[in-house]
Amino acid sequence: MPSYSGYRAISSYKPDSLPSRGAEVFNVSFGDIPTMIKEKMNDSILSCTVNYSMDMATEITLKIIDRDFNPPGAKRKLSDTGGYAPNSFAEGNYFNIGRDVTYMSRQIAKSEFNDDTKRAAITFQPVLMEVADISVDQEQSVSPIWTVKCRPKAVQQMKRDRKPEVIEGDGADYVRAACAKYGIKCVAENTDKKKKITKASGDNEGDSTWDVLGNLAQQAKFKMFECDGTLYFASMKWLMYKWGPDAITYVAQVKNEKTGRLEDKVVTRRYIPLMPGEMGADYQTQKMPSMNRSDNDVMEGKGSATIDRTNGVGIRPGMTVFVGGIPTFVGYYLVTAVDYEERSPNPVGIQFSTPERKPKEKKIYLPVGPMYDQTGDPIGPDVLIPYQIRRQTGAVKTTGGKPPTP
Repeated sequence: MPSYSGYRAISSYKPDSLPSRGAEVFNVSFGDIPTMIKEKMNDSILSCTVNYSMDMATEITLKIIDRDFNPPGAKRKLSDTGGYAPNSFAEGNYFNIGRDVTYMSRQIAKSEFNDDTKRAAITFQPVLMEVADISVDQEQSVSPIWTVKCRPKAVQQMKRDRKPEVIEGDGADYVRAACAKYGIKCVAENTDKKKKITKASGDNEGDSTWDVLGNLAQQAKFKMFECDGTLYFASMKWLMYKWGPDAITYVAQVKNEKTGRLEDKVVTRRYIPLMPGEMGADYQTQKMPSMNRSDNDVMEGKGSATIDRTNGVGIRPGMTVFVGGIPTFVGYYLVTAVDYEERSPNPVGIQFSTPERKPKEKKIYLPVGPMYDQTGDPIGPDVLIPYQIRRQTGAVKTTGGKPPTP
């Protein structure tokens, strides 16, 4: 399987910090991986939106202007040198479904710091993708603009693979084996659930490898999503506290699953601080996070925030954030979605929530509390009647148990 080297960027910042905005490098190339043909068209890319979600795979949406496009029936354009102008992207089949695309993500694969020069060399993680969705519209331009959505090649191949039974194993072992087959990294929580494969029957198509993985995650009440070349297969509670730049370590009482007793255990919680003041300086929020909580919501608590892109572009679904400074909502949450624009100073948008409760887990209810007459008059007749008399011209009747009428 071909290997793809990351892009090295140089920037002068402390080695224990995430890259500053000056280290951002945008790089997208289209081509053919087997022949190692890759061509950049960055000058023609008008915008690039990156979306990560706990419910899907990585997706980038490109808007590309095709300046050399020739309308049907039109004569081919001549170049300045007298020859024919280059073919348009469309004529060159750049945007065919399945076309290989390499995207340089913001995920840091490796970093090195030189003490002598006080400079750091960062290697970003490249992600192999392919064209999954295309559309074209002239919009407000003279030339047509293509909207190209790209998704991870490994995920797209899993969706096309209609022979999932070839992969051995059950539970998390099956997930790891499937990831190894398609060259994608894997982070999986163990489960005793068995894979279920629906074979093709009549007009119904059989399950793909991706379908089998999704069904397995549904049985185990897990989340399954891809992020920067890694497939995550785990429950939200299992992912909690495992991923983040900051960490605290303390001794806590943890229930022993075998004995049922509380035991002292050294616990480490990793997280991203979203709070006012110096503690939250590395991930500055543009405004107070929007928060919501309801006793009818399985998520219990959720919210969203816009974060300065300096370090915000490094946030991913599955990371833990700590929200501070907002009474009632102070606590830890799991990032569920991230979106931002490349080649733009705009901030990063994230969504987060508390982990889902499993069906067998006991829900903590509010106490019933004192009970009152729900139809009673909250302000009393001594206030209501004089008010009615003052605002009406007719007589006020208060007999018969009916509301006063003129």
